[in-house]
Amino acid sequence: MSHDIESNYTEDYWNDEKQCPHCSSSDTRGEEIFCRELGQRVPKTAHCDFFQSVD
Repeated sequence: MSHDIESNYTEDYWNDEKQCPHCSSSDTRGEEIFCRELGQRVPKTAHCDFFQSVD
């Protein structure tokens, strides 16, 4: 299930601390990041409104 419209997803977000690798919904699979909220692979520089920091 994709949340593209509702999530305000962007592939190149300016704030490093709020990018997908720092989100609790992301899984690292080798060199790839998979977002459980979006149900798809995402770039390491991406961000969306579902972001929740793991820190």
